[in-house]
Amino acid sequence: MERFASAVTIADIAEKLGVSKSTVSRAINCKGRIGAETRRRIIEMAESCNYIPNPMAKGLVLRRTFNIGVVIPRDADKGDIPFFQNCLVGISESVYKLDYDVVLVVQAGNDIIPLRRLVKNRKVDGVILTRLEENDESVKFLKKEGIPFLVFGTSNDEELYQIDSDQVSGCFEMTRFMISKGCSRVAVLGGNINYRVNGFRLKGFEDACISSGISLDGCPVYWGMDDQRILDETLPKIMKDNPQCLVCMDDAICVYVLKWLKQNEYEIPADIQVISFYDNQVLENNTPPVTSLSVNVSSFAGEAGKILTGLIEGKEVPKKTSVGYELKIRESFR
Repeated sequence: MERFASAVTIADIAEKLGVSKSTVSRAINCKGRIGAETRRRIIEMAESCNYIPNPMAKGLVLRRTFNIGVVIPRDADKGDIPFFQNCLVGISESVYKLDYDVVLVVQAGNDIIPLRRLVKNRKVDGVILTRLEENDESVKFLKKEGIPFLVFGTSNDEELYQIDSDQVSGCFEMTRFMISKGCSRVAVLGGNINYRVNGFRLKGFEDACISSGISLDGCPVYWGMDDQRILDETLPKIMKDNPQCLVCMDDAICVYVLKWLKQNEYEIPADIQVISFYDNQVLENNTPPVTSLSVNVSSFAGEAGKILTGLIEGKEVPKKTSVGYELKIRESFR
């Protein structure tokens, strides 16, 4: 069949086959009623001349940008970079396959100006929030705008589309393992108390202690430990009480802890044991490797991308999605 020398348009195909441009458009986009034979002829012609749809024209017709906004927190530069990098990779790979692109939004706390500008200027069809806070301003704004969005994390708000690993169960299981190894006197090191994920991790820890008959009085919780300076000031006081284990609420905090322990000549696990409620490659490759709770972030994020694009396209998608976790028992625990 004859091929066209230059970029082919719907008008070219319509003229060649003696049909209307709207007929060609309906056949290519599988929209509307059209005879099977006519559809076959149009599709064959489009394929033979390497017709490539104009994405801008397609967007105008469908009233979409084919862009997904992904919001990451500004304080990711404190050590969470591997997590958010894997999130972006997972989301991007999944939505690219569905002809969507990713627009990155970096946001500081509840300063939602970048997100507001993106949505108000109609540059995205939907949004993924990679961190959920108490009284989250982004959630309030996106609800008001009526734009499809999904959150990483667990909320009691039944209106939200959510995806999360079972933080409570995972941390419960990890804590029970720690207790089974004889640890009843520990220090818990947390980051920002306003991040909901930290609340769920703490609940899993406390539930495990209570169910095992361990007094929470002997398991103090220290917040703000995602700041290296604060952690450096606090750890000497913590170590004076001779805890059996340092429980880090996430990998970024754990990296800071490992650095401090090494600088102060503590041997792991001989002098102090360490566990983390989140894993990354640094903890796996540490000497010794750190016992951690592991979630496949790329897979988790990829699923989020599929759910949001489905929501944008009017498909039925689950309100809540839970992904699995795995306990990585390593040499930082004896």
